[in-house]
Amino acid sequence: MSSPKRAPRVVPTVLVSAILVAGASAVPTTAAATTPAADAPREVKTLVVGIDGASFDFLAPADMPTLAALRTAGLTATSNLYAQPMAPTVSGPGWSTIATGVWPDKHEVIDNAFSAPNFEEFPDYLTRIEQVSPERSTMVIGTWGPVAQNVFGPAVDERVIGGGDAGTTTKAVAALSEPATDDLFVHLDEVDGAGHSGGTDGAVYGPALQRADAQIGEMIAAIDSRATRAQEDWLIMVTSDHGHMPTGGHGGNTPAERKTFVIASGPGIEPGSVRHDAKLVDIAPTVLDAVGIEPEAAWNLDGIALDDLKADDFDSVRSALRTQLDETAPGADTLGWTHETPEGWSIDNSAMPEGGVREWAGWSFTTDEFFSNVDRGQNRENNVRSRNVFAVADSDEWDDLPHANGQFDSTLISPSYSLTGAANATLAFASTYYIDGPQSAEVLVSFDGGEPVLIKSYERNTNANERLTFDVPQSAESAQFRFRYTGTNSAFWAVDRVSFEQPQPTAPSEPVAVQVTSGDASATVTWQTPVADGHSPISGYTVLATPVIDKGKSKQAVPVIVETAALTATLDALRNGVTYTVTVTATNAYGTSSASEAATASPTVSRATPATPPAKKPRG
Repeated sequence: MSSPKRAPRVVPTVLVSAILVAGASAVPTTAAATTPAADAPREVKTLVVGIDGASFDFLAPADMPTLAALRTAGLTATSNLYAQPMAPTVSGPGWSTIATGVWPDKHEVIDNAFSAPNFEEFPDYLTRIEQVSPERSTMVIGTWGPVAQNVFGPAVDERVIGGGDAGTTTKAVAALSEPATDDLFVHLDEVDGAGHSGGTDGAVYGPALQRADAQIGEMIAAIDSRATRAQEDWLIMVTSDHGHMPTGGHGGNTPAERKTFVIASGPGIEPGSVRHDAKLVDIAPTVLDAVGIEPEAAWNLDGIALDDLKADDFDSVRSALRTQLDETAPGADTLGWTHETPEGWSIDNSAMPEGGVREWAGWSFTTDEFFSNVDRGQNRENNVRSRNVFAVADSDEWDDLPHANGQFDSTLISPSYSLTGAANATLAFASTYYIDGPQSAEVLVSFDGGEPVLIKSYERNTNANERLTFDVPQSAESAQFRFRYTGTNSAFWAVDRVSFEQPQPTAPSEPVAVQVTSGDASATVTWQTPVADGHSPISGYTVLATPVIDKGKSKQAVPVIVETAALTATLDALRNGVTYTVTVTATNAYGTSSASEAATASPTVSRATPATPPAKKPRG
């Protein structure tokens, strides 16, 4: 079912490649916006521009004034892509990730052939807009044909192949000049061609970036020239699907190929700000959020609308990150690991042998820039659901230097969380677990400092956003979690974005499906459990039969009440010939529900079939 629309954001908080322009010049130099009159509703419109093969580290050297002004006025975020075996760093998976808001292990585009995409389950964001808000005018224009023909689906109002970046820009400017245009995706391809011909170090790569920058400037100028511009808020996003090698080409797992970016400028975005937690998957939900569509949980998106993306506990230790000690591959200047724990967290290394690679001696906190480059090609690149700083237990790397006898055995311990009294709770976290030898991973919970209880153990490779729901003892006041990992020269376990969720208990909702079978001065009542138990076990039910007052026998009738823990009750001592209204309420430790829908009892005298009289004797 489509998600209900919510009010469009007048000033969306944009992120990753998102730019919200409200009254800016063609090359915006400020995030300020003209405040609309209170009684003048403003239309939200969106533009996403993708520069194929644009390497972030070459944007500034290329002298790109449009993007430079956007970065000065707003936000810049960089992140890294996946690598094989999830998918190569090529355009098919890249643009599909941007459009759908999920990683390749969900949308299943693993090359440029689009042989078996899972777009039915994970459609592009323009298709989702059409499903929820079909009145909006959507359009995609792409120089590379598959962007318009494959990545974005047929539900989009217009899908156009640009025929070269100049043609794509001309068509985009024309579309942006049309008052009806609401949501537009534009793909520019010729930077990627320049990267293939000579690499990022080649003579043609910088000029290609400059041309793309000028073309984006034309699009922004078209927006600011609209006759309706003063009544519009524009969300504009700029991004790339992958980088390039210095000598040309991409598809591999080097930092140059995996690094992508997001630039955002406009109202609500801090000028000159930098974020470390935004990723390509956040673009789709950010657009949906801006136009008033709240993604449903059932959509199972990996991305988060930028306005909803918040730092977690692990991100707080970013200032404590250190350079390499025993590792050599990340680079001498890369700040990327620490054993310093966030407030409330601790690490139990009492079972860890002495020695081994120091960066990974027990649980560590690290970044993708450091962790994924210690030894490429071992799935570390595919820890895509972690953001910014995350926790890692890596027995494979730790085992690369001599250590005392014994296996890697370390436990990450959470703070103690207060409980609300609800019967269950949920632990949510991003989990990337790969197996390569003897190893184990367990999630345990302890209540009020008691013995830890297992709530999950990993038996297979896992790369997912976990939600573990578990029962809570009725009298428990606190819960604490342990992430224990063991391994012998095996692989790793990465954990991030840990959150504890428990609802506040309430009274239950009313029982449903009440039915009455009337009898002689009695009635049998049955019902079904409430739809919601208020997050607390139902302790009992109360059945109330109230006589309907009229001029007859009901004047002498009195209400009848029965309490029970079952889903049925018998009402005795009813007055025959009187009509009763019957309702049921449910009770838990936090209150009593409202009454159920009423049913009717009409007890009557049971009239048995008369016995057959004995036959008379014949007269003699």
